[in-house]
Amino acid sequence: MISLPYLLLSNNKNHKMNRIATLLTLLFCISSIISNAQTPAGFKPATEAEQKEMMQRVSEVSTFLKTLRCDFVQKKTISILADEMVSEGKMFFKQKEKLRWEYTKPFQYEFVMNGSQLMTISGNTKNIIDANASNAFREICKIIISGINGSGILDPARFSAKFFTGTKENLVSIVPKQKELKQMFKQIHIYFNKTDYSVNAVEIDELNGDKTFIEMKNKQINKELSDEIFSIK
Repeated sequence: MISLPYLLLSNNKNHKMNRIATLLTLLFCISSIISNAQTPAGFKPATEAEQKEMMQRVSEVSTFLKTLRCDFVQKKTISILADEMVSEGKMFFKQKEKLRWEYTKPFQYEFVMNGSQLMTISGNTKNIIDANASNAFREICKIIISGINGSGILDPARFSAKFFTGTKENLVSIVPKQKELKQMFKQIHIYFNKTDYSVNAVEIDELNGDKTFIEMKNKQINKELSDEIFSIK
């Protein structure tokens, strides 16, 4: 199964970037494809006042969220296959730009981000990558963090955004504007808990019709996390 962190394993640069587009998979990460003329099932377009409130809450949470620990379930749908691929794991996040993404089922794989440094571990194979070496890598890192705490998704230079409200969740659907991201992602949907505005799930629609949906469970917010969790060496 391929995931956004897993995509960084390839040694071929072009192949590596194509794999990156597949995550988080997420980071970053629930429903049917949303076109400009459609409203996702269970949601309605936000009013101007609701949109303003959502933007304010997202901005507040991106600052408030210092640490996050959770379990996740990732579902990957490939357009040419009927079966859905499911994997599980744990995620650790700490401000600023510290992330550990561990797959535990059905395989073991680790992705660690600490600032501009990235590390992947698969079996006995370890790769360390400098994200500053590529504009695309830097943007991917920003998207991973955005899928966790919502930061940056309201930047009009990087994304166009649509806002939707639901009973228990609010949804922001973003379309990338920058060339590197437009070549990898069609659309990204971020689902926020209406109570605390933590991210419940992320869905990524890829240009080839594949979809990745990541649901975050058992969230522990702003609990102590050691920097050793994010060590790259």
